[in-house]
Amino acid sequence: MSVPENTRPRRPWGAAQWTFLGVVLAALIGVTPALLDRLLPDDAPAATASAPPPAASPSVSPTPVAFQLTSATSVPQCADITGYGSKPPGREVGLFIRVPGDSKYYWEKILTFDGDSWRADRVVIGAPGDAGKEFELVLVPMSVQAVVEFRKHDGTPYAVDNPPVTPLATLRVTRTTNLGSC
Repeated sequence: MSVPENTRPRRPWGAAQWTFLGVVLAALIGVTPALLDRLLPDDAPAATASAPPPAASPSVSPTPVAFQLTSATSVPQCADITGYGSKPPGREVGLFIRVPGDSKYYWEKILTFDGDSWRADRVVIGAPGDAGKEFELVLVPMSVQAVVEFRKHDGTPYAVDNPPVTPLATLRVTRTTNLGSC
């Protein structure tokens, strides 16, 4: 005679077991394509020469550099102005001149960028009799349409009541007695 096996009666699965099984199946379905990509060979031919790996591109854009002057803050009437600052993506940066307390902003020109350095050559600041006065260099982000419109006035005194948008920076300079060379 045989010895009876020690078996327990089977109970049906409860909600917790079915939920656990569903989670496991969903996880397997989610990771299967990634696992297959790693396990299956590439269709691309192997390279015959080893090349250096490409430089990693940052996942976030670099931190913008705040606008500041690198040229002197005491300037002649005609000055080359330089500084640091990040050009906004898809925009140019326009330079307006303003006497503190005056309501007018005088268009000057578009800044030229080289990385985070910028320059504006032959900037006219005030009139011959303005030695000793403070002026504000107002840097404004500008759309292509605004650049086209303002460039129509390059080389002529052109004043507006307000810049087209909120300025990026306002930098102060003081006029010297030197006229410069424009």
